[in-house]
Amino acid sequence: MNARRTLQRLYRDRHGYDDAPAEEQAVREAGSDPMYGELMPAAAERLFDYLGLGRRDVLYDLGSGIGKFVAQAAIAKPLRRVVGIEMVRLRHDIAVEVLDRIEREALLEAETFELWCGDFMRLPMKDATVVYTCSTAFPEPLMARMMRRLSRLPELRCFVSLRDPDVLHGFEVVDVLRLDTSWKRRAPVYVYAPPQRR
Repeated sequence: MNARRTLQRLYRDRHGYDDAPAEEQAVREAGSDPMYGELMPAAAERLFDYLGLGRRDVLYDLGSGIGKFVAQAAIAKPLRRVVGIEMVRLRHDIAVEVLDRIEREALLEAETFELWCGDFMRLPMKDATVVYTCSTAFPEPLMARMMRRLSRLPELRCFVSLRDPDVLHGFEVVDVLRLDTSWKRRAPVYVYAPPQRR
């Protein structure tokens, strides 16, 4: 199965660029920005291969939008668990519709694929081995809080962000990839190793 072609079919006429004003306000009150963008599917495929995602991995996408990144991971890789967390209900609902189709068509390679609607700073993710975020719209205070939270995850082996935060809380940049996004070709994608655990 070609995961990119399947993704294109599943998301035909679906996008994450519409928001309700009340949802935009809720996102701002949580300390974020409702602007939308995504990693392109060919770039996501390159990232999955670079990260060596496999059966032991639990992948979280913080601010998962309409779920394209996590849906592609769940149908392309035999992961233990894939979780997308999105605060905007309209985007989350689109992701859930696609997940329903993925399950009906038996397309999952991952053991489990879940979508949560809520604030990723308040939801559990202790089992995460890989965390990704398309964080370009996240303000620095949110990035600092997120990095502090991620630094405490016991199973984390890497964190991937489209923004290089000012405060790293012990994380170290191990690579900067150049991958295509919906707003820019060859955008920097930062790969971090978690703090050394003693």
